[in-house]
Amino acid sequence: MSLFSKAENTSAYLKMGFMGKPGSGKTVTASLVTIGLVQMMRQRGLAAGSRPVYFLDTEGGSDWVAPRFAEAGIPLFTAKTKAFSYLLIAIPEAETNASLLLVDSLTHFWVELCDAYMKAKTDRFGKPRTKLQFEDWAYLKAQWRLFTDAYVNSNLHCIVAGRAGYEYDYVVDDETGKKNLEKTDIKMKAESDMGYEPSMLVLMEREIDMATRTNRHVATVLKDRAGLIDGKEFVNPTFTSFLPHIERLNWG
Repeated sequence: MSLFSKAENTSAYLKMGFMGKPGSGKTVTASLVTIGLVQMMRQRGLAAGSRPVYFLDTEGGSDWVAPRFAEAGIPLFTAKTKAFSYLLIAIPEAETNASLLLVDSLTHFWVELCDAYMKAKTDRFGKPRTKLQFEDWAYLKAQWRLFTDAYVNSNLHCIVAGRAGYEYDYVVDDETGKKNLEKTDIKMKAESDMGYEPSMLVLMEREIDMATRTNRHVATVLKDRAGLIDGKEFVNPTFTSFLPHIERLNWG
């Protein structure tokens, strides 16, 4: 029996991530993609399209996008919590009962996991702990992997949104030879490897034109495993902006 078999696309579920600063359009854009995806499922006669959307909400964003789902005739069920334990429960429950799971903001679940761990250490040793030590990260990463493994491997469309933060590194100045701390990259504020998990990762930014006093939301595709829209920018993006990647899913 051979270890290998003929290659085929077995990725049948959208695993998408949005990240950005406040007001960048993460929640609205994620909702537009969710609505479009459910409508596509209905058009293709897939049973999952008749199920509600589950929204795991840490910031109250579901209150403001609920009218969009109502207008589209898509039931929206919410759970407002920041508890990491509920994040783990949400995936199998949504896999059974929902058409898609939307998580916003993922950052809060990572923060709650770290805070709860620090409190447990304080309670155990009777001494306030204000900073995570090197040995703490192994435990926290293992706990977070319970979520990412379920996120990647579940038979569930899942869209996550999180806050964006900068990565810094020391860069040597060619003229002075001194090391300066500079911004080197941008990532989602969650466990450091979270950016590897989605099959499509999008950075949302708000651009303001002071001359005309107008603003627009810009989506930059940082990662597209299909390679179809990788690096593309979309102004005021909608579901169709990301359709080339979505159509590559194994809908059969």
